[in-house]
Amino acid sequence: MTRVPGPWLLVVGMHRSGTSAVTGALGALGLGVVQADDRMDWPESNPEHWESLSLTQHNNDLLARLDGAWDAPPELPSGWEQRPEVVGAPDPGPLLNAAYPDSGPKVFKDPRLCLLLAYWRKVLDPPVAAVLVWRSPMAVARSLLSRDGLPTVEGLALWERYNRSAVEGLAGVDTYVLDYESVIGDRDRAIETLVAWLGTLEQSEGEAGGWDRAAAVGAIKGELHHHPGDRTGDGEALLPAELQQLARQLSSLTGGHRPLGPEPLGLESPWTTSILRLRQELSGPKRELDATKDLLRITRNELESTKDGMVRLRASTSWRITAPLRSLTTAVEGLRQRPSADPPSGTDQ
Repeated sequence: MTRVPGPWLLVVGMHRSGTSAVTGALGALGLGVVQADDRMDWPESNPEHWESLSLTQHNNDLLARLDGAWDAPPELPSGWEQRPEVVGAPDPGPLLNAAYPDSGPKVFKDPRLCLLLAYWRKVLDPPVAAVLVWRSPMAVARSLLSRDGLPTVEGLALWERYNRSAVEGLAGVDTYVLDYESVIGDRDRAIETLVAWLGTLEQSEGEAGGWDRAAAVGAIKGELHHHPGDRTGDGEALLPAELQQLARQLSSLTGGHRPLGPEPLGLESPWTTSILRLRQELSGPKRELDATKDLLRITRNELESTKDGMVRLRASTSWRITAPLRSLTTAVEGLRQRPSADPPSGTDQ
């Protein structure tokens, strides 16, 4: 695999946890975000996801190679990134270079990073840092129910696997941990404290002086908001003990870590393991449908890009100036292709 230089800042967090808003704030701050023509387009669930379509497809392919999907994540034992089906995946280097063509610090965000950190840590050249954003399990489950129709128990199982995998995968990485509900309570302080911590990192040397802190705060004010189900603690006492313990550990990690140390998380709850194994068994047909949707989305983006290019071309001065020449050329070609008349028939006298 091609190793791709950064510096890189990963925004890591479970779906529906506020990672899009945090990434937007970091982009407003002055860090590089994914190219506009490669961004995921899901306006029905977020104004902007700040995710690369090509890299999301790559991550979906990695999960499919492991017989899983984003909503049916496989169990990944230590060393899974060395398995032949993963090593045989296409090189992600060209995708990263196309998605982030500019130099300087770059923000890479995709909830699937929670599951695939071991892989990406081998692709991205250091220095690599991360912002881990988490949200209470019941709030995430309610949001997944609203957006995707996922039953609450399945949303809770996904919350546990994603967050547990994220904490394990970030061990040894400089990481700032953000609690969604706390950010809602005091956006200004949360973002200003995060930005101050980012300014202490090696990869921020020579960059922090040009950051627009006011723009970052303003961006997150416009995107993060309360949802009807955001009642912290509501229903949490009914969760399996393993989920309650993980939520407490995430809360205790709030703030910056240089680096994040190995956390004694214990085993995943049998409840989560059994639910996600069943989802994984049923995910094959759904993966095929999702792949078709991704292909249609790419085709649509390519058609829109071609259409925009034609509009710009027709509006250009050169197009107007050469209009008479194009008309003459068309007329000449028409004459050339017209069938010649047969000579008159007759008998010599």
